[in-house]
Amino acid sequence: MADKPLNFLDQSTKPGERITDKPELPPQGVAMHMAAEMESIEGEVHLKVGRARGFEVFSDEPPHIGGSNRYPPPMSYLALGIGF
Repeated sequence: MADKPLNFLDQSTKPGERITDKPELPPQGVAMHMAAEMESIEGEVHLKVGRARGFEVFSDEPPHIGGSNRYPPPMSYLALGIGF
């Protein structure tokens, strides 16, 4: 049986010691848990808020599909995530 994956949060954050600074990942891998929650804003048609790790992001849709265009649409966040 292989060793358990390393916990991502237990690793060093010092440059040169970080997992991403090594030429190869550890053979047992690295475990990372991510959680996010989304909520519709009451009284708004398409306005939503998402929360992750204490950060908040808002999403809306353009007027031609019923939104108010105050924030980027959900698919823009997907495209941004791929770019990052």
